[in-house]
Amino acid sequence: MDGRLLAYFAVSALLIVTPGPDTALVVRNALRSGPRAASLTALGVAVAFTVLKLAGAAYLAYLGLRSLLGRGAAHGPAARTPHRTAFVQGLVNNLLNPKAAVIFVAVMPQFIEAGDPPVRFVAMLAGYEAIMLVWLNLYAVVLGRAGRTAAAGRLRRAFDRGVGVVLIALGLRLAFEER
Repeated sequence: MDGRLLAYFAVSALLIVTPGPDTALVVRNALRSGPRAASLTALGVAVAFTVLKLAGAAYLAYLGLRSLLGRGAAHGPAARTPHRTAFVQGLVNNLLNPKAAVIFVAVMPQFIEAGDPPVRFVAMLAGYEAIMLVWLNLYAVVLGRAGRTAAAGRLRRAFDRGVGVVLIALGLRLAFEER
């Protein structure tokens, strides 16, 4: 492994651990449905990296409204997220996540030079996905366990409301961004 590849992995790790919509969704599903659902959400996030600006904005607003108005914001217990739904949420969330596109369009080319073998690109993608899966699954395990505590219901309701507001704001920002 050369210095450029190590530098790419370091920059990737920094970008991955910077909270964004993926992290918020993993945390939400960890608190709501436990580590398995959050891990499946993380897997869904790791499978995709494409951006659709307006669809992403609409989806963020949709998730935000569901967090604000859904059962999770009510005073009763939150409904558990089915495993398939958790995976699809992670997949769609990342397909519509502009941060993912920025990484692959703006950051990755900085670490590729003319003449690099295709296996280098594959290693970069695989390394990025591995770092992301480890990081988001760490969230999944820790918060999934925290979701079983007595204070979890109050925390989950507050988090759902906060995530709802943030996702709606991110969706509006994305929709009205001129770039």
